[in-house]
Amino acid sequence: MNFISSLLIICFITYISAQRFNSEKCPNGYKYIYVNSDIGWVALGWAWTGQTHKLHNITLDVDFATAKLKDTSYLGELKIINFYFIRQSGNVQQYNIIYEIKFPIQDPLPVITSVILNGDTLCDDSGSAFTQQRPELVKLKLNYNNYIKEQKFTSELVTKPVSHVESSPSSNNFGSSDQSSSDSGTIECGKVDLVNIYVPLVLEGTTIQRGTWPWLVSIYSYSNLRLGFRCGATLISNKLVVTAAHCFFDIYNRQVKTDDVLAILGQYNLKRPQDQGTQILYPESVNIHPHYRKRNKIDSDIAVVVFMEHVRFTSYIRPACLWKEPDTKESIVGLKGFTAGWGRDEVGNFFTELPKQAEIPVVSDETCLRSHEAFNKITSEVTFCAGWRNGTEGPCNGDSGGPLVFDRDGHWTLRGVVSTSLSKPGTNTCNLDEYVVFTDVAKFKDWIISFGDDTYNL
Repeated sequence: MNFISSLLIICFITYISAQRFNSEKCPNGYKYIYVNSDIGWVALGWAWTGQTHKLHNITLDVDFATAKLKDTSYLGELKIINFYFIRQSGNVQQYNIIYEIKFPIQDPLPVITSVILNGDTLCDDSGSAFTQQRPELVKLKLNYNNYIKEQKFTSELVTKPVSHVESSPSSNNFGSSDQSSSDSGTIECGKVDLVNIYVPLVLEGTTIQRGTWPWLVSIYSYSNLRLGFRCGATLISNKLVVTAAHCFFDIYNRQVKTDDVLAILGQYNLKRPQDQGTQILYPESVNIHPHYRKRNKIDSDIAVVVFMEHVRFTSYIRPACLWKEPDTKESIVGLKGFTAGWGRDEVGNFFTELPKQAEIPVVSDETCLRSHEAFNKITSEVTFCAGWRNGTEGPCNGDSGGPLVFDRDGHWTLRGVVSTSLSKPGTNTCNLDEYVVFTDVAKFKDWIISFGDDTYNL
């Protein structure tokens, strides 16, 4: 199957399996789609010809604003991949155009600022703050002759004045404090940036505000050009993420290849990984604990993801602290911790667009085991149980790998990883009338630290 055919198929498969993503600006008319680590992100767009358009010669102009490009020899590509008749109005035929935009591989993603078809402006965000924050503008132009099926493509790079970028009205959110480097001395673990983030971690309600869980990470993997959300995770340093081991096994118990995994830091809306301030990183290694066994899901259900490059700490990307106190489970029984993720909600949505949090208490092993006989098989010395057993509050399907953090002396500190739960009878849906099982991170502190090298916070 060629690349064009594959891309067209991607466009029409369901949201959960393909994870199609809307762009933040000018959402009507195209979708961002992740293809693979070599091609990166592609925008698939569509438009309809107007009644005055001359079909033998279609002109398409697409501009996008971008961060400074390291390599200006490749500015992207623009081509029409499908052109077909849709209807006739009077004596005028109208056609649908599907086009493809390839971007230079970069982080963050570029922002499309305008789309013009035969002189008609379909989208114009040239004056938006998101455009002004990016110092370079790429102008792509395509002439398409429908009779001879010929396409002529040109590209141009325009560098904007520095003062124009600095005057961005969003600089309070994405200025020097948000774009701080990975210098370990500038960021304190387990702290929200209350200068730029005005909502504290402890909130009324369940949906969290952006920036209040800066250590919450989303883990994705792709297969045959299809990108899918897998799990939550916790950033604990400038190179390490902690999550659940079972997140890296498919339904056939096959381990996902490291090359097929990516992590998105600073993500808020699950539909928009390219939001301003996110970082898309690829693992150098995915390390499953050697004692983990997929069949019972309880034996050391923990994994450490090591990134190829250091994370850039920002207002929206900061590490949680790693538990340093005594690791006895008795010391946390009765304490209430916070967990968050994009998992199944109380109305049955398999994933939620925005992450939700819950405050839940830790219970003793004895209480957990007495509550249901099944816990004898899914708990161990390296797990603990928590929850309200009220049917609504707690982590569920899709929250696996996510954190359970506690406030320790003003620092949000990681103690648990969402591992497993009992299912409602006759379903594969979590049963929040029962406790949830967490991997006890404190039992694996030395193993986690062994991947730390010179990374921050270890």
